This record gives sequence, C-alpha cells and structure tokens, in this order.
Amino acid sequence: MTFIAPILLAIFALAFVGIWGACRIILTEHRYNFLLAYGASFLAFSLAMLVQFAHMPDDAGYNAIISGSLYIGACLLLVKGILGRSNRTLPAAFYAGVFFAILVPLSYFYYIDRNLIARIYLLNFGMGGIFLFLAARANFLRHGTVTDRILFWLVVALGLQFFVSIPLTIGSVTAIQHLPPVERLRELTTTSFWIWSKGSVTLLGATIGLGLITISGADIITALRGERDTDPLTGALNRRGLDTHLPQLLARNNRAAVSVIVCDLDYFKSINDTYGHAVGDAVLTHFTQILKKSIRSTDLVARIGGEEFVLVLAGMTVENAYLFAERIRKAVQSQHFEKVAPTQIITCSFGITGFRKHDDLWAAVKRADGILYAAKKAGRNRTYAEGIAA
Repeated sequence: MTFIAPILLAIFALAFVGIWGACRIILTEHRYNFLLAYGASFLAFSLAMLVQFAHMPDDAGYNAIISGSLYIGACLLLVKGILGRSNRTLPAAFYAGVFFAILVPLSYFYYIDRNLIARIYLLNFGMGGIFLFLAARANFLRHGTVTDRILFWLVVALGLQFFVSIPLTIGSVTAIQHLPPVERLRELTTTSFWIWSKGSVTLLGATIGLGLITISGADIITALRGERDTDPLTGALNRRGLDTHLPQLLARNNRAAVSVIVCDLDYFKSINDTYGHAVGDAVLTHFTQILKKSIRSTDLVARIGGEEFVLVLAGMTVENAYLFAERIRKAVQSQHFEKVAPTQIITCSFGITGFRKHDDLWAAVKRADGILYAAKKAGRNRTYAEGIAA
C-alpha cells in the first residue's frame, strides 16, 4: 500500500509519453511536446515520493534535499507543460531562480538550523506558490474553451491544496521535532500530517492526471477536426470546414445580412506554367494571408478549388461586401509576390451575392460564381456584385 501513490504517478507519466508518441503519428503538426513535460513532471513526483517512502538514501539530509529537488522540479515541469500547451513560455532563468529560491533555504533548515517544521512549510508553500503563480500567469485560460477553464481551476485547486492542508496537520509533526534525524524521518511516516499528505497526493495526483489526460484528449480531437476541415496548403477552411462552420455563423446572424463572395486569382495557370507549381503554391498561400488579414474573426474564408476561394461575411450587406472586396482587389494588385518577377502584377476577381433566407450555401456560391464569371469575361481584375451596376 505504501508505494501505490508513486506507482500511480509513474503510470500517468508513461501514459503522457504514450499520448505524445501517438500525436507524432496521427497529427501532421507536432505541437505536443508539452505532453513530455507532463510526463516528466509526474515521473519526478513519483521519484520524490519513492525517495521519501523507501528512505533512499537513508541519510536524512540527503533524503530531504533529493526529494525536495524532485518535488520542486516536478512542479516547474508541470508549469512548463501547461504553458507550453498554449504556446507560452517562461525564461530558463525563471525556472532556475525558483528552484534555488526554495532549495537553498530548504538546505539551510537542515544543515545549519535544523527545523523540520520550517522545511515542511517552505517546501509545501513553495510548491503551492508555484501553482498559484501559474494560475495568475495562465489567467487567459479562464476565458477560453471549456477545457481551458477546467485546466485553470485544476491548477488553482492544486495550488490551494498546499496552503490548506499543512496548517491542519502540522501539529502532529511538532511532537517528533526533538528526535534524531534518522529516527525522526521514520517517525514522520506515522504522523497524521504524513498520512493526510500521502492520501491527498494520491487522490489529487490521480485527479490532476486524469484531468490532464482528458483535456489532452479533447485537444487532440479538436486538432484532428481542424486538420479535417482545413486546406493543408493555405490554412483556409476546405469545403467540409465551410459546411461545418457556416451554421454557427448563420445562427449568430439570423436577422443580419450575410454576403457570399467567390474570388480567384487571374491567369493563375500561367503562373504555374511560368514559375512552376512550388511558386504557384507560394502565391496561393500569400493570397490566403491577405484574405485572412482582411476578414474579421466572425467571417469565414475557404479554398474550394485550385485558385478559387469563398468568403462568407457576417452582418454585411452586398453593398458593403463590394467595398470590402474592392479593398482586397487593390491590395493584391499592389502586392509583390515572392519568387515572381517584380514586373508581373498579380490580380484577382470577385463575384458577390447576398445569402438569402432558407438559402443553401452552395446555391449562393453558384450564384456568386456566375457573377465572378461575368467579371472575368469582362476583362478580369474587377469586382462584380449582385444588384450593383458594373
């Protein structure tokens, strides 16, 4: 029974490494190295508890320093992993500074001023402080997705646990303060402080472990859906992604105007023929970036064919969509596209229609495509819109 907690934490460490390995296989974007930090954190927690439970080494001083180092390192690794999940980082100096800010006084209260109570408070409040600092640093999670919010409150609960549990049980340690170091280390395992700490670490460790695995699973599912719904070259939505996201846009704008724009690059085949498909792909990617920077977060942009794109603009009339498309057309015309001759001007054309009540997306796209065809037939590098004279 003594080693259930370290074994459980070690199993979680292996689970995170396994999930990380699976992500490298099934996902094209390897952004999941934070799972290795999770695994390393749980392994460090497991080793720290093993050092204490098995009295390895038996020397009380070495035992306190080694286990303390592992506990502090485990907390910092978890900080690194949780921030890494959101592509946030802290400088290496922060981790080193916090590590030694706790470890140095911990050593002092063993080798110079032997005070077990002080070491317990220092280590536990230090670990709690690390997690509450993380909660403050990752406060953005509180306003994110459901999984983000769950992760935030797990971190808060983990941090508060260290501050709440110690004052309630520390009295049982006072009675063994006078004992020699080795004997005191053994007697410590019989105190209510130790029993409570072991039980709470086991329970909280399992809760945090299961929580992180569940959250990681949700992240992976979201990433897989993103890959399914995204054009791999440009990062715009694909046809399926457009179908998936459109109902949400329409639900938010059920009484507002919605415009549909179909656009494509003029004479794109000649770009591929002149410069090769690699340059053509770069031009498409650059063009997509222009579109993405032009739209709002509530709008949609999708690549539905070789050089053909669809934009769905929420709360925008055809007249306003026309002005919006004209700004993009002029911006593209004035851009220099990398690896294309400076003298070559790349242009695009637009066809615009309004999304009608009970309309089908692809019926609207077909209308806009017909309008685009008229624009290209009239000479290209122009914007045509339903109900607006050319």
